Amino acid sequence: MLRKKKMKSIVAGNRSRTNPNKSEGSPNFSGQHFLHNKRAVRDLIETAKIMKKDTVIEIGAGLGAITLPLAEKARIVIAFENDVAYVHKLFGKVEGISNIKIIHNDFMQGYLPREPFCVVSNIPFSITTPILSKLLDNPTTPLQRAAIIIEKGAAKRFTSSFVTNPQLLSWRMRYDMELVQTLPPGYFSPPPKVECCILSIWRKACPEVSSRYGSLFTGLAEWGLRNPKLPFSGAFSTVFTPPQLKHLASRLGIDRNKPVCALNEREWGVVFQTMLDHVPSYRWPRTSHSQKRKGD
Repeated sequence: MLRKKKMKSIVAGNRSRTNPNKSEGSPNFSGQHFLHNKRAVRDLIETAKIMKKDTVIEIGAGLGAITLPLAEKARIVIAFENDVAYVHKLFGKVEGISNIKIIHNDFMQGYLPREPFCVVSNIPFSITTPILSKLLDNPTTPLQRAAIIIEKGAAKRFTSSFVTNPQLLSWRMRYDMELVQTLPPGYFSPPPKVECCILSIWRKACPEVSSRYGSLFTGLAEWGLRNPKLPFSGAFSTVFTPPQLKHLASRLGIDRNKPVCALNEREWGVVFQTMLDHVPSYRWPRTSHSQKRKGD
């Protein structure tokens, strides 16, 4: 049951796609595809395993198709909506529901909670990477779980066994990502021209790299993946000595010619820890950001 009580704040969201009423005649911004299938909404919320203790962010609340069911499951829903027309309609729908907070603002300009939180959203496809960067780049951000609707092509890249992007690799060292379910175009209004899916993101109970080493690992990842097709031995030849590379390949049980982009998260974790334990710090690769700062 929704908790009814006089509200102190209004609910909002980003210009996303969560409209339960296809015929409401609201303005249709480029890239907006409103989710109106109730079963898909339930599946999205179930993917994130939302519980009564959870603080949940929704990015792009639209007209509340996800917001209201979320409020039945969560302790509090912080719903971002950037469009004033949707905000006014949302306010009418959620009035008296005490555990929904509407933020009339662009999510990218908003603040994240300091307490552990989850995300359940049908996000704007055009800013998928910026949204995930805001959520996942900082190792100290207390995101626990997320279920988001994105383009299936993007989800396949995020979950591929071949990782060529250092930023994505850093995310996956701390979070498990899974393409959970494909959603038919007819679940949205207007129907998207690309396939959509639910992507789950869960914080690892035992991350491959401690958060305090986030920047150091990013430096190694950027260097190792500077050319993702390089063999393992070539990618790290300036970091490890030849005997160290031979021993490391043997420890990992891999061929030294294996493409560096084919290393999994566990293998990257072993490579990183070996660097910390056995390589002088002056040979550790630095992030491109720290190198620019040093040059300044």
